[in-house]
Amino acid sequence: TGETQMALVQNSQMFTASGLTPNTAYSFQVAAVNSDDDVGPYSSPLEINSNTVSLTIDIVRNVKVGVLNETAVVVLWDAVQSDEVSKYTVYYSQSSGKKRQQNDG
Repeated sequence: TGETQMALVQNSQMFTASGLTPNTAYSFQVAAVNSDDDVGPYSSPLEINSNTVSLTIDIVRNVKVGVLNETAVVVLWDAVQSDEVSKYTVYYSQSSGKKRQQNDG
């Protein structure tokens, strides 16, 4: 896997990851951040290949990733309904391309 990146997104529920490696799998997670820079829980990881059709997952709520071209994808999500949320953090990294399985329990 590659180096993890982080982006702070203010006043928006959208993030565009660009400069990606073509034909490469990436994993994305989003968390809300309050005005004191406290980070809330991250969404479940969403994996996408940089040249695949758009996928959808919910947590933060309705995180969506769409391919713009082979080196850029866009990440969108619903706003968290809280007056305390002032921004969002988006983490992304190259991934194996295999879907992760999460066990509850």
